[in-house]
Amino acid sequence: MNLGLTNKFINGPLSKKYFLKNKFLGITEYLAKRSKSKNYAMLIYNKNLSVSPITTHLPIKHVTKKITKKTIIEKILLLNNFYIKHFKFKPKIAVTGINPHCESISHFDEDKKILTPAITFLKKNINITGPISADTAFLKKNRKKFDLIVGMYHDQVLGPMKTLFEYNATNITIGLPFLRLSPDHGPNESMMGKNISSPQSLIECLKFLDN
Repeated sequence: MNLGLTNKFINGPLSKKYFLKNKFLGITEYLAKRSKSKNYAMLIYNKNLSVSPITTHLPIKHVTKKITKKTIIEKILLLNNFYIKHFKFKPKIAVTGINPHCESISHFDEDKKILTPAITFLKKNINITGPISADTAFLKKNRKKFDLIVGMYHDQVLGPMKTLFEYNATNITIGLPFLRLSPDHGPNESMMGKNISSPQSLIECLKFLDN
């Protein structure tokens, strides 16, 4: 893997409450704002399987308002191009639905009205499948078919990811004018000063830059 970048940045877990003063959803959004980056994506990377949420640290009640065909297309193109440029292959991508079983009794079904048209458009040039049900996407027989699973919100894909790999992953912000990495977890104040925190995800960040 040849990243071909000279501007690289690693940060440790940061507190939104103290560092960001609760003015940003997370460091991803803070860096995007400071670097004037409009299109960016969060990639939680593991060489066996990676995930990316379309919305990042957004309260669940606001998620559906931010799910649009344009956003889905822009972020998945960004992720696909990152894989091609930096890993030298086209990733096999799965996209989870927003509703349980990709079904809704509401008069407006986001999976049919937003996700399906976006995925159909992307299929012209990208190896992509979906929408698929999020409750079965991470089953062993299913996840082995994909390099990347894109979800609609943070915990939809990060929960299973951390269950599978715990700290063996790297948080990469794509779309910035520099390569930004961080551990795939936040700060835990209850563990500060006790020398019991796992350094694995930070080590994975350093390995990523070194390869």
